[in-house]
Amino acid sequence: MAFVVTIVVIIYSTVFSTVLAQSYQWKNVVQKVEILPNGDVIVDDQRTLWTDEDFGEAFICLELASGQNIELLEGSGAVGGNVGSRAFTQRCEDNPQGTELVVKHDQRIKEGRVRYHYKLTGTTDVYSDVVQWYWIIQEQKHAGVTGYNLTIKTPAGSMDSPYEAYVHRFTNREIPTVLLSSDRTELNVSFNNIPNRDGVEVRYLMDPALFTVSSNEAGLEELLKDELKVAGQMETSQKRFAMRSSLYWLILPFLLLIGLFSGIISAFNRHGKEPDLPKMKYVFEPPTDWPPAGVMALMQQSFSSSSMGPAFNATVMDLARQGYGEFRSEDGKGKKFEMQLFDKPREGLEDFELDVLNYLHRAAGSDDYIAFKELKKYSEKNLSKFLPKWATKVRSWTEAQVGGKLTTDQSRQSRNKWSMISVIVGLICFAFVPIVLGGARAGFIVAAIMSLFGGLMAAGISLPAWRPEVAEQVYGWQGFKRTLSDYSTMKDAPNDFYKLWDRYFCYAAGFGVAAAFLRNIQKAAPLKGIDEKQLTSSSSWMGSNMSAGDFASFSKAVSSMSSSLSSSAASSGGSSSGGGGGGGGGSSGGR
Repeated sequence: MAFVVTIVVIIYSTVFSTVLAQSYQWKNVVQKVEILPNGDVIVDDQRTLWTDEDFGEAFICLELASGQNIELLEGSGAVGGNVGSRAFTQRCEDNPQGTELVVKHDQRIKEGRVRYHYKLTGTTDVYSDVVQWYWIIQEQKHAGVTGYNLTIKTPAGSMDSPYEAYVHRFTNREIPTVLLSSDRTELNVSFNNIPNRDGVEVRYLMDPALFTVSSNEAGLEELLKDELKVAGQMETSQKRFAMRSSLYWLILPFLLLIGLFSGIISAFNRHGKEPDLPKMKYVFEPPTDWPPAGVMALMQQSFSSSSMGPAFNATVMDLARQGYGEFRSEDGKGKKFEMQLFDKPREGLEDFELDVLNYLHRAAGSDDYIAFKELKKYSEKNLSKFLPKWATKVRSWTEAQVGGKLTTDQSRQSRNKWSMISVIVGLICFAFVPIVLGGARAGFIVAAIMSLFGGLMAAGISLPAWRPEVAEQVYGWQGFKRTLSDYSTMKDAPNDFYKLWDRYFCYAAGFGVAAAFLRNIQKAAPLKGIDEKQLTSSSSWMGSNMSAGDFASFSKAVSSMSSSLSSSAASSGGSSSGGGGGGGGGSSGGR
């Protein structure tokens, strides 16, 4: 079962960490590119970065090949606004081979427009019959882009076929607006949106007569063949993208969830229904004479040691009630508490009660006197190790009292089976998250979360089920808990109930209804002719020096003592359909 829980936590922590990560977005990206006659390229890139939190730096990372260089030009930095900035270059964080252009603001902001003005050298390919600029001008790894416009100008002149400009949009399903001037020297490209992991790649084939650089090697024919090849690859990529985005994928998680929940419901109908036994809504005395910790362990079908903190506190109180200690108010006002431990024969104590008593003696030291602040300090170091082993011992004692496991074999087997199936369904759905896209991805994420809910249903809500003889005790203790917290019932309790009120207080503390129980005792006892001094005198272990005898003050002090103990003992620390291999690219974002 622990393995199942661990797998579930890993799956869903990964999903939720992705969902809850800081969100960035680029807005109104305007890129102006000028290709110079000597083959250098000047880029003026202006864009607005927005985030749901804040950022101090906006950056773009460019991947440069051997022989390619970048130079940051004057004018780079923040645009408009009242926030100062400086621009510089450095190695990319996620790619040491790349160059990062950074605009660093003087203070952290939520939204700001920035300008990257830079020169590229060595990025054009010069042949005797063509000059090529093949470049990913809008990086692929980036925050989503809303509003994109690109303008590219070649050296002055005019070109005819076969010189052409090609725009690759990778997997973006939006068809861009592409305008090429009549003389083919100016290209304009615009998108409404560019999703993350997508970019804009341009292959510009230009007339070498426009340039001052030259070469003796021909290349036009090979470049045109390569563009045909890239166009085919991009068409295939677009089809693959469309397939990954198809909502027909949602049939799979739908069928998986139908099978999972149908199986859990069927298992519940066969093995998970609780025994149909006569129940008393209110019970005036405990069904058994068990220590409070044993009762707390009994009430859990799916046992968790981490939930046994209140049982530990109730055990400390019950040991004091049995004469092994006494609570006292350190300041005499019922606010700061300490505990005096007494040395008396320990026969009759259960092993887990002895463990708590020894724990207290170790915390107190040689004088057997401990302030709650000291107990808290001791527990911060030791309780996290002590409690799990102790809680397991209590659970084992409880099972020994009822002759074995508290739940039926069939219901536990069904719980384990369907918990594991829910993990498998979650793993399957989680595995498809990076494969599919768009609405299909959202559907698989929802299905993964729903499978977690199915696992929780199987593990603790619908399965397992009490054994009939155990259910009889559990129902009795549930009725007793209701009595302790319900004044309208407690006022009708027999007098013997009030004589044992301090013993029942230990159970109320374990159940988490101690405060309500004290209020009810204070109101109901006078109706039975029981005065305040009778109540306080029978419970000196709760703090004989806490009050002058009136139950209202005493009750307030005891509630404070109970809270202090809980705090102390609980401390534990022309467009084609894709991109094909030009230079540039990289990533962008904020931090």
